[in-house]
Amino acid sequence: MADQNSNPYDAVLADLRAKREEIDKAIELLERVRGGNSPARAAETPAAPQPQNHAGMFLGMSIVDAVLKLLALRKHKMTNGEILKELLAGGMVLTSKEPINVIGSVITRRFNAVGDIVRVDRGTWGLKAWYPGRNFQKSKVEAVETKPLDDAEFGVDVDIVHDRWREQQAELEQLGKKQDDDDL
Repeated sequence: MADQNSNPYDAVLADLRAKREEIDKAIELLERVRGGNSPARAAETPAAPQPQNHAGMFLGMSIVDAVLKLLALRKHKMTNGEILKELLAGGMVLTSKEPINVIGSVITRRFNAVGDIVRVDRGTWGLKAWYPGRNFQKSKVEAVETKPLDDAEFGVDVDIVHDRWREQQAELEQLGKKQDDDDL
């Protein structure tokens, strides 16, 4: 009977309190580092246990949303294989013959398009927020942004120049045909 009358806010409050404890621990760690302790010494402090996947934790989510959530929960870089294993354990359904390739492709597209998930190493991903000041190249060859020609940039009417070029091409073709006729 007590379960039927329980307030739905109780679960939300419990979750928020747990998150508050994690945040408080992170604040303490940062304050110790700032206070003069070396980062190596601060890292010796026992870390909070990693949250475990709950069945259905990623059910119904897009791959990108699930990966963002997973990386935020784990708080460390992960490989494609580790990500796949965690997503499947969390209830995500992938029907591809090569789901690891799907994961890699989707994350790569997100990396190139948005940049909130970053390639730390080959097949290894993290969150951009973990690497402040680090410049992650979106790809080996940056795409060149093209824009329409602007007459003002050249001081001439581009359409007139283009039309004149077409006329010259036509004249050259005529000369080429005439020369071919003379050769016969």
